[in-house]
Amino acid sequence: MKKIKGYLKTLFLSTTIIFSLAPAVAQTGRDTVKPGHANDPMNVNPGKVDDGMAVKPANPHDGMSVLSDTGFLSKNIMDNELEIQLSKLGQERGTNPATKKAAATMLTDHTAMLHELQTLAGAKPGAVTEPGRENTMPPTKFPEGKDFDAAWAGEMLTMHIAKITELESFISVSKNSSLKAAVLKAIPKLKAHRELLRQIPGAKDKSGTTQTI
Repeated sequence: MKKIKGYLKTLFLSTTIIFSLAPAVAQTGRDTVKPGHANDPMNVNPGKVDDGMAVKPANPHDGMSVLSDTGFLSKNIMDNELEIQLSKLGQERGTNPATKKAAATMLTDHTAMLHELQTLAGAKPGAVTEPGRENTMPPTKFPEGKDFDAAWAGEMLTMHIAKITELESFISVSKNSSLKAAVLKAIPKLKAHRELLRQIPGAKDKSGTTQTI
């Protein structure tokens, strides 16, 4: 009889221990956050393309990304070099007097802007800032003949509207007084270019923008 009672006591204690551990085991299986689990809604993956919580500074459309003064200078030196080459192209291939007028004005203004930025960057005005970049321009798909004017003007109008927005945003964050002064000087010129481009027939339609600023 004592053996039976001892066995029952041991069985009772074993059962109690098992049941007391069961909730903890169940909780671990259901509630533990597994960072490596692909479908875990609590898991934020900064590298995931569609993750709304991910900030990608390299994304050109990321409003949270702000260029440094040095980065801004480098980018805008290259942008002005491109504008100069495209302005020369407009002079050479344009068939409408309005196209040639806009191209000539832009060539003069963007050359002056480039030289000022190069001076601020410590480079000799007129110098090529990177070896091998002289006389180079990304391939363009502008049509030939009369269709060239609208296509060229539309592309330039799009670029100018974007650049005006970029510069107006930059002056609100930069603390470099010399650079801000150069930008403030450039904005009215870019707005004047925008109006000249809008006068070229077909430019507004080809630009794909309805901005009226």
